Amino acid sequence: MQFAISSQARFANQDNPQAHYEGTGPEIMRQTAGQITHFVSSMGTTGTSMGCSRYFKEVKPEVEIVGLQPAEGAQIPGIRRWPKEYLPSIFDEARLDRVVDISQEEADETARQLAIQEGIFAGMSSGGAVSASLKIAAEAPGRVVVCIVCDRGDRYLSTGVFDPPPPAHHSCYYKNLDLTLSQHRKALPEDMPLFMLFTAPWCPDCTTTLPIVNEIFTGQGAGANFSLLRCIVGKTREEWKDPRHPFRSDTRWGPNGLSEIPTLACLGTASSPLVQPRVLSGLEKIDREQVRFKVESFLKEQG
Repeated sequence: MQFAISSQARFANQDNPQAHYEGTGPEIMRQTAGQITHFVSSMGTTGTSMGCSRYFKEVKPEVEIVGLQPAEGAQIPGIRRWPKEYLPSIFDEARLDRVVDISQEEADETARQLAIQEGIFAGMSSGGAVSASLKIAAEAPGRVVVCIVCDRGDRYLSTGVFDPPPPAHHSCYYKNLDLTLSQHRKALPEDMPLFMLFTAPWCPDCTTTLPIVNEIFTGQGAGANFSLLRCIVGKTREEWKDPRHPFRSDTRWGPNGLSEIPTLACLGTASSPLVQPRVLSGLEKIDREQVRFKVESFLKEQG
C-alpha cells in the first residue's frame, strides 16, 4: 500500500497546533519559570502561534501573543503575509494580540548577527523573529520575550545572505577596536576614507540602521568608495549600559564620550586619520527613510 501526503495538510491538520499546545507552550513556561510576558511567532502554517496561544491563555492570560509576517514586498522564507482568503484553516485571528511586520533587511541582518555574535546558524525567519522580539523587549523594561528559532542557516547558503562582506568592510568587538583600526588602515588604499559604525546585535535601532548603512557603503551611492568598520559596543545591553564602559570616557567620539547607538563616525583617510573624528548621532528612533537621508547627507559633507 502506498500513501501520498500533501504538504498542504499541515495547514489544516489540528495535530499541528495541538503539538505546540501540549509540548512547546508548557516547555516555554517551565524554562522561563512562568515569567514570560510576550511570545513572538513567525507565521508560516501558524500552528506554533495557535497552539502556544491556546496554552498560554489558559495558564497565564496576560501573555501577549505576537504574530510575525513579512512587510509588503519582503520575501522571507518560511513565513508568509497571508491574504485573508488563503489563511490556513487552523488559524484563528482571535488567538493573536497583535501582528507585526518585519522587513527583508532586518530579517537578513539579524540572521547574520545571530551567527556572528551568538553562534546560532539560523535562517531569515528566525532572524525576523529575533529582530521583532528585540524591538518588543525595548518597548518597556522587565519584559520576558520568547521567540522560536525555527529554521537552519545552512539551507540558505546559496542565497548569498551569509556571504562575507567586501574586503573594505569589517566588524570588530570594542575591546579590540584600536588594534583592529591599526591593522585595517594598513590594508586600505592611503586615500580611502574610513568610517566607523557603532552598533550592537541586541539594539532594535541598530537592526534598522545597519542594513541601510551596508547598502549605502556597498552600492553605487555616496559611500561606495569608502571603507566601513562596524564596532560591536557590547554583547549585551547591560555591558553597554555599564558606566565603566571605556567608550563613556573616550572623548574621540564626543566631549562626553559615546552614549548613543547607532552612531556613525568619519575617521579621516587611512594615511591621514582625524585626531577628532566627525560624528553623526541621532540615528535612534527614526524611520528608515530618515536614517538613509541623514547618513547620505553626512557622507556628502565629508567629501
